[in-house]
Amino acid sequence: MADNKAKARTDMDLRQTAGSGPVQWGTSSDRNREDRRWRPIDIVLVLLLTLISALMSFTDLGNRSAPQTFWKPDKAGDHFTVDFGQLRTVDRINLYEGPGAKGDTKIEWSKDGQTWETYLEVEHKTNRVFTWKLDEKKVEARYMKFTTVRTGYRLYEAGFFTNGVTRAIPVVKIEGEEDNSPTSEGSGYEVFDEQDLAPYRPDYRNGMYFDEIYHGRTAYEFVELMEPYENTHPPLGKVILAIGVKMFDMTPYGWRFMAAVFGTLMVPIFYAAAKGMFQRTRYAFLAALLLVLEGFHLVHSRSSNVDIIGVTFTILMFYAMYRYGETAWRNGGFRRSFGYLALSGFFFGCAAAVKWNYLYGGAGLAILLAFALARRWREGRWSGDFDYVRRTILTLMACVILFVAVPVGVYTASYVPYLKATKTDDSYKDLWQYQKNMYHYHKGVKEKHPYASKWYTWPIMKRPVWYYGGKDLEKGDAQSIAAIGNPLIWWGGLLALLASWWLGWRRRDRIVLTLAVAYLSFYVPWMVAPRSITFLYHYFPMVPLLILSIVWMLRWFEERGYYNRRITYAFVAVAAGLFIWFYPIYTGMTISRVWMNVAIRWLPSWGF
Repeated sequence: MADNKAKARTDMDLRQTAGSGPVQWGTSSDRNREDRRWRPIDIVLVLLLTLISALMSFTDLGNRSAPQTFWKPDKAGDHFTVDFGQLRTVDRINLYEGPGAKGDTKIEWSKDGQTWETYLEVEHKTNRVFTWKLDEKKVEARYMKFTTVRTGYRLYEAGFFTNGVTRAIPVVKIEGEEDNSPTSEGSGYEVFDEQDLAPYRPDYRNGMYFDEIYHGRTAYEFVELMEPYENTHPPLGKVILAIGVKMFDMTPYGWRFMAAVFGTLMVPIFYAAAKGMFQRTRYAFLAALLLVLEGFHLVHSRSSNVDIIGVTFTILMFYAMYRYGETAWRNGGFRRSFGYLALSGFFFGCAAAVKWNYLYGGAGLAILLAFALARRWREGRWSGDFDYVRRTILTLMACVILFVAVPVGVYTASYVPYLKATKTDDSYKDLWQYQKNMYHYHKGVKEKHPYASKWYTWPIMKRPVWYYGGKDLEKGDAQSIAAIGNPLIWWGGLLALLASWWLGWRRRDRIVLTLAVAYLSFYVPWMVAPRSITFLYHYFPMVPLLILSIVWMLRWFEERGYYNRRITYAFVAVAAGLFIWFYPIYTGMTISRVWMNVAIRWLPSWGF
């Protein structure tokens, strides 16, 4: 009987929203609480989608082992000599560097240990931390000497190889340690003690790429209480990444683990948000499925970046505010509404503590709060409940705590690991100076970048960011990881977004209102932001909003005829096909260069 009543209320509401007359912004639906309930089918579907997302995120995520010991020379002239035991053909060397990554090393070769010639002069750089540096030069040698020219680096491992032999040339003996500085950390033995981990070919599976050298590295520095190198974003994202480093050591799998966790968790969170907004299992499943088929989401789930973490928090903060707006104050709803405000404020603080650009969403939260309070005011007038003035004042007073004090507290607390890791006497009194430094850094970013793009090109995905390009490949092969979305979801989502704004305004639809306010609050600030160098990944917070706009439009079509469901099936089928089509550059698979250039590079500006 209860299900029949719920269905009757649903049908009545659909007739209201599908009719020609506008629905007032202030209307509320008594069916919401019942239709948002999860049933066994919801649990089954969300577990299935979460499992699929987890398999794609964690499969071939990265090696679970990497060199852990290192040599850090303390003075110029520190050296050691490697003895292969006999003459060997050396065609290439792979070096693995760690934090510091400043200084110079001279590597020399010899046949007899008496006459030496230069093999390689290495300049250690910060953009190569936890990566393998490959250099090729063919010599016949028995001995290799490493000499420090300029200190400031950590050398974790080195491997010499003969072409075609994937195992490193075995080292018989290491000599010359006795003349080195006693304050040096480690020795030449640490550079050759993990030879089984030295790869013949550098790859994303065994080293860092793109901004991992900042975010993943800083996570490691938090764990080891080392002076953090990267301070251009708040610490929370790196603090979360550090959990994976603690669990799996400083390995590719370890520094990417928590990004994969958040990318996976985003699926059930998004399902729950869509279920709460559309109040139908069908549309919750559709939204979460499109997220699973969205390449931008997958790429960032497989890289130790902080954006996947920040975007997850933005979904939570806006959905909590949406639920606040849907919670009428009658029948105990006033007290319950504070829970949604508290969640929204807390996750707003979490998002802001990951990256500043998520702060932009705070303006959207304020606008939605104002709309919700106006709705409560109208409801109070219509019902004759004039207690709404007192309740509004109490709400605004609570918001000072929930949207100012709580986010500031979360943001401040995120600096605890940062302060513990700094070698200076910094404390919370220096927090404001940190913020000034960050502002001046982003304002002063002027260096040109080949994959930078302007805000007005983001919706059409004109210039994806090429995160990784494989090297030392077989002739005719290509390997790339690019921050590029599913074309149908991005381009179709933009059309759906604009169409939903037009139709939703006419229908006074509160889902569309929430999506429009959230989208504009994230996007408009970039039009006036002082930072001149921007990238496509700054558009990431808008991608879930595009998906929800698609779902809203597909529901709109379905409400106008049962056979319009074919539009939904066709859309999902094409989206799935495109996801498979672009899957190689989402995950770094090796494919034909011809296929990459002809089939995957749709636009000349797609450089990968």
